[in-house]
Amino acid sequence: MKRMVTTALLCGIAVVQAASGNGPKPGSITGAVFAATNDVHHNEVVMYTRSETGALTYAGSFATGGRGQGGINDPLQAQSSLLLSGDHRYLLVVNAGSSTLSVFAVYDDTLSLLETRPTEGGNPVSVTMHDDLVYVANVGGTYHTAGFRLKPWGELEFIPNSKQPLSGLDTEPGAIAFSPDGSKLIVTERQTSKIDVFTVAADGSLTDPVANAAQGVETFGAAFAPSGALLVSEAGSGDVSSYSINPDNTLAVITSKSPSSGAATCWVIPAGAYAYATSAITSSISGFQLGSTGELTAMGIILTEPGTQKAIFPPVGVTAFPLDLEITPDHQFLYVVYSALGKVIGYKAGADGKLTKIVSVSPFAAQIGVEGLAVY
Repeated sequence: MKRMVTTALLCGIAVVQAASGNGPKPGSITGAVFAATNDVHHNEVVMYTRSETGALTYAGSFATGGRGQGGINDPLQAQSSLLLSGDHRYLLVVNAGSSTLSVFAVYDDTLSLLETRPTEGGNPVSVTMHDDLVYVANVGGTYHTAGFRLKPWGELEFIPNSKQPLSGLDTEPGAIAFSPDGSKLIVTERQTSKIDVFTVAADGSLTDPVANAAQGVETFGAAFAPSGALLVSEAGSGDVSSYSINPDNTLAVITSKSPSSGAATCWVIPAGAYAYATSAITSSISGFQLGSTGELTAMGIILTEPGTQKAIFPPVGVTAFPLDLEITPDHQFLYVVYSALGKVIGYKAGADGKLTKIVSVSPFAAQIGVEGLAVY
């Protein structure tokens, strides 16, 4: 696919920045919130600038140059379909419908599309990044991972030998993530309840894969705490487990199946001394105390979206379908995509881990298959 650049002028700016070694930088705003529409015809990223109080102001919608998967609630069934680089200079978004990955430069109140390129596999659903190394998880095809080097001007350079299979063909990857030091890469398998661990070689390729059996059922979301502990949501059993990675890529259990008290617990993130997980069917957010080495202590459901009715399996009643959730780097503000409401809702996180609603915006129509959230 032809690489996408918004205008010749912006391309020239990107090249100048690349030559200086700086790359695009965020400006003086406090932060921003990004949500992907996952539209089946024209995927877009909706951007809001964020004030120091957590309030959001609409900045614009930006085409990715690719197509989403569409559908209704939770079409990608994956965490991290939208991702900010650690320095907040770049925003990456998967286009599941066109099997491409898009790279944006991030500015104060706008985005500049730098590239849209194939992901070397079908139906990408999750993306991760460490320094300049980018990996995607593809649902389709024989090989489910693909790696790239991100150049300062936004070009993605494919890494040979980065395409790896998982434990089988129909594993349905749910999340891909780098360990904090970038030495390991993990992929969760929803269909098999396994967690694949790879060693990242010096050239960025993957070696030594090990498929580990998870503690719970239907491994879905995954995120690393700064300590190196791996948090994994297990949607089928409604819990969250934590693990450490051994040198031989096997997993050691830290906490087994800490209950969320919700149903369909799919997304999980660390947040300082706490961790949070969303449960789609019960419209709820659960909290966990997170120990310094990754121990999880369940706090139960700490918030259920008002105006909805807690449901049970099979779904009965009304659910808001909370999906992606992300927290600001200072752990003050948590934002959640509610697919069935067409909203992104922000919460203030207290010192006790409890959440207070502060803002609600409506970037989508309800139930149009939205998925993807990034925050800084």
